[in-house]
Amino acid sequence: MLWRFRDIDPALAGKLAEELKQPLKMGEFLAARDFRDAAEVLRFIRADFKTLPPLSSFSDLDKAVSRLMAARRSGELVAVCGDYDADGLTAAALLTCGLRTLGHRVLAWVPNRLTDGYGLNPGAVRDLAARGARLIVTVDNGVSGHEAVAEARAAGIEVIITDHHQLPPDLPPALAVVNPHRDQPWRAAPPAGVGVAFFLLAAAKKAYLENGLIKAGEGPGLMDYLPLVAIGTIADLAPLTGANRILVRHGLNFLADCRQPGLVALKKVSRLGGQRVTPRDVGFRLAPRLNAAGRLGSAEPALELLLAEEGGQAERLAARLEELNRQRHQGQNKLCAEALERLEAEISPGSRTVVLGGRDWPKGLLGLAASRVAENTGKPTVLFNLDGPLAVGSGRSAGNFNLYRALNGLRHLFTSFGGHAQAAGLTLESGRLGEFRAGLERAAWEEPGFSDESELWIDLSADLSDLDSLAQPLAALEPFGQEHPAPVLVVRRARVSDARPTDSGGEHHLKLLLGEGLNRQQVMGFNLAPRLFEISREMDVALGLEVSEYRGELKPNWRLLDFRAPEE
Repeated sequence: MLWRFRDIDPALAGKLAEELKQPLKMGEFLAARDFRDAAEVLRFIRADFKTLPPLSSFSDLDKAVSRLMAARRSGELVAVCGDYDADGLTAAALLTCGLRTLGHRVLAWVPNRLTDGYGLNPGAVRDLAARGARLIVTVDNGVSGHEAVAEARAAGIEVIITDHHQLPPDLPPALAVVNPHRDQPWRAAPPAGVGVAFFLLAAAKKAYLENGLIKAGEGPGLMDYLPLVAIGTIADLAPLTGANRILVRHGLNFLADCRQPGLVALKKVSRLGGQRVTPRDVGFRLAPRLNAAGRLGSAEPALELLLAEEGGQAERLAARLEELNRQRHQGQNKLCAEALERLEAEISPGSRTVVLGGRDWPKGLLGLAASRVAENTGKPTVLFNLDGPLAVGSGRSAGNFNLYRALNGLRHLFTSFGGHAQAAGLTLESGRLGEFRAGLERAAWEEPGFSDESELWIDLSADLSDLDSLAQPLAALEPFGQEHPAPVLVVRRARVSDARPTDSGGEHHLKLLLGEGLNRQQVMGFNLAPRLFEISREMDVALGLEVSEYRGELKPNWRLLDFRAPEE
């Protein structure tokens, strides 16, 4: 693992510590995270809704709200079209429930990953038209659906697109396109699809009140929808800064004590019984269960759960998702094992990338398996389903390799592709798979400074005696997540008093006791037991902050992330 240290301006660190009346090490951390003054830090901690950009700064939001008001007055049927992942599902549920509370007739639709593919398609538009829809509002299913929008217009249906993905060169001819990438105030930390849907609902409620369509006290209680926003935002790996931090910070608080039947049942099967819900709980417990249905076929059970109004129905649907998640886990393990076995026979040990394809490899599990293979091998990995004339693939990067940039240089091979530096989806003719494999390998060898080692960004160095005094003020900066990771400190030449392996749930962890006398700190390193032989009397140790709940109280503690021999 490569340790990368953030730059710290000593003068700025001292200024921040003095203004906030905090230890100098806290000032160093804030300087490392690019805070410039105390006022900025306090705004960040408070996460006040008043600091959100004005809704009027969203392009086309006024057009979208005006058209919704017209649909409300005339009683038109509105179709809310989402996606099969957690962001798209929470966005569809939020807007469906919210518009119904505003008096709309609404039907909700999400694609089937296996039969519909990604996003709104012409066939779905024809089906929605046959069901009587006169207005379509999309959430989180892209900004490139030219054919679907054209089909809708031909059928006399207007389309409002809400989304958060990067914009294509040409926008579809929709009535309105609401996307944070169009507007400067939202670009630094663009909301996820569910966040954009939330802001559309907020703007609609305000306009409906002003125009007499609802009375004061009527309409959706916007705070009730924040748990959905938190789940979708975290699951989609949106940056937890700017508007997203505000939404997620409050959303997690409401999620801890929410009464919505679907979320209550989802938390129950996810074994979340405490008062506290963390981004890790969302990412590793709630979101995988919502995603499971869409990965194996139809995402309808997950959407129905989020729309459930009765506890018994919600519990049955949650149990169904639990079973689907179990099947997903089994299928993922089987696919990963097969891919690793094939890798040994087909991929040269000296190669920098892994490209494999197989028949009957479930399309919805390719990304999960690619991620596992990339972790095991340290090599960027793309896995393909080869059941038809087109190879449908999903890729995950490793080390410092920019997967999106490499694929963009090979885009002439694809019928479609999209993604970002760490993950991507792509489709090409099966006969061109060898050409793609050679091209990706060439791109990896041409990548400047290519490294297959993962990077660990370290905020500052600290003494063992600093850890307790830093834990509480650092915890005030929660929630941590994408682009606002949990603090990481390095203690240099930490004295190791004891080191031993410990088993938990079949995994092999490492427990260290650092320091001597009264100045001691016990830390746990997950899955680090195989490295026990590397331990020496003195080590440089990298520790990450974790905040857990114990008997109703929050308890910051430190987890062992990595260690190495002391540097001179």
